[in-house]
Amino acid sequence: MLEKYSKEIDRLRAMAPKDKTIESMLHNLRENPFDVATRISLGGLLYTFGMLEKSVEVYEQIIKEDPEAALTYYHLGTVYFRMGRLAEAIKVLEKGFSLNKNVALFGYWLGVAYYHRGEKGKAEKYFKELLKACPESKMAYYHLAILAIAKADHKRSIEYLETLLKIDNCDTAALYHLATAYMNLHDTTKALSTLKRLLDIDPKDIRAKSLMDLMHSEV
Repeated sequence: MLEKYSKEIDRLRAMAPKDKTIESMLHNLRENPFDVATRISLGGLLYTFGMLEKSVEVYEQIIKEDPEAALTYYHLGTVYFRMGRLAEAIKVLEKGFSLNKNVALFGYWLGVAYYHRGEKGKAEKYFKELLKACPESKMAYYHLAILAIAKADHKRSIEYLETLLKIDNCDTAALYHLATAYMNLHDTTKALSTLKRLLDIDPKDIRAKSLMDLMHSEV
């Protein structure tokens, strides 16, 4: 196992000479070359230091040996996504999700991958799966709101954003989109009050200031 990645390991050591994680990982692999958790860590380190193809190789080998290794599908899918290989990312993430629906972030990454593919219906499906697993997931509410906005369903986007803001009332991105949704529904009073909330949190927010100026000019 170690010999196969000797060049990459030397590069890791050169990039992070004080990183004890690397030496600990190598020690564990010497003791047990087939320890899945440590091999996943190796894949993660290779990914972190930009060796994406080698990271994929590590994860694919684990899956070849154990086709039921759900967490490995998750890690492999996220690397594929970062590489822009969306079809492959979706395939392995859906396989992993079918094996273990308790890993909430399968829903997130599948939602994002399908969104980037332009398949918004499937993206919505998986963000809702994320919400089932994590009822207070800001990421789920935010992305569902964005998908609702894309369909011009501003009332639904407001529902999602208001729920998100109950979890975190200082989320400026949510406040901005909420103000925009109110503006699209021609509710100027709520749009302006939402922008004021945002600017109270971040007075330098350029998007909010521009939208505020635009609305004042139209009043």
